[in-house]
Amino acid sequence: MIPDLLPLRLLLAFGSGWLVVATVTSVADAYGAGRAGFVGGLPSTAVVSLLLIGATQSQNAAIEATTLLPLAFSVTFAFLLFYAIPKQMRFGRRMLVALVLWFLASVLVAVLAPASFTFTLTGGVATSSVVFFVHRRIGIEDVARVPSGFSVGRMFWRGALGGCVVSVVVAISALSGPLVAGAFAGVPAIWSSSLYATSRAHGVEFSRSLTKSFMRTGILTIIPYCVAARYLFSAVGIWWGTLFAYAVISPAAWLAWELTPGRGEAKRPPTSAKLGRRH
Repeated sequence: MIPDLLPLRLLLAFGSGWLVVATVTSVADAYGAGRAGFVGGLPSTAVVSLLLIGATQSQNAAIEATTLLPLAFSVTFAFLLFYAIPKQMRFGRRMLVALVLWFLASVLVAVLAPASFTFTLTGGVATSSVVFFVHRRIGIEDVARVPSGFSVGRMFWRGALGGCVVSVVVAISALSGPLVAGAFAGVPAIWSSSLYATSRAHGVEFSRSLTKSFMRTGILTIIPYCVAARYLFSAVGIWWGTLFAYAVISPAAWLAWELTPGRGEAKRPPTSAKLGRRH
């Protein structure tokens, strides 16, 4: 990596994290969990991580970093499951348990660091499928948003939270090798920040319902993006490869959109779900 580019790399990471989290939470305020989860489930952290690895290290480093991404993101989908499983638990404990379990699983992936992309892709698809079906069995109901007016200040602090988290992730990847960076490129920076912000505004049960559309869109688009990026980077370079990889997953994104509930406004959250809600 070129050390002089680290500040720029962190600035770009902050900006992208700010933009995505501010957008996701604003959409949640206006339209509910369904559409917000669609926006937040599209590839974002992986895109930024790979672009910055390619721009500041090398194209080959970015390609190498994709080796672990399918398995790493299957662990990130499991994070959503860990967060959503408890039926009665406050946000802090729920998030802490989910992050600890995600971290332990990610460390295992980084330590084992399988070198075969075929193995990680197969394992990632299998793990993601199991996680998805277990998540569906939980029976999480769609919960309506709590009506609230638009606030520029609220949008900025939410975005700043997401930007700071993504910047920390990028800093960690800058200090590690491509494989370790790939293992932790799946860190749930956008999702954890969005879950925190929406639980404050709309209640914990609303944030649980948000995991449904995060997972649905993420499984349909993120792993296919990783596969497309791996081969397109070597064929057309990092920048065009990123653009074409997004084009490749557009049919899957369209399917995710079609499966997304219109406004996610099925019912008002129960009183217990509003614990800790603040505006």
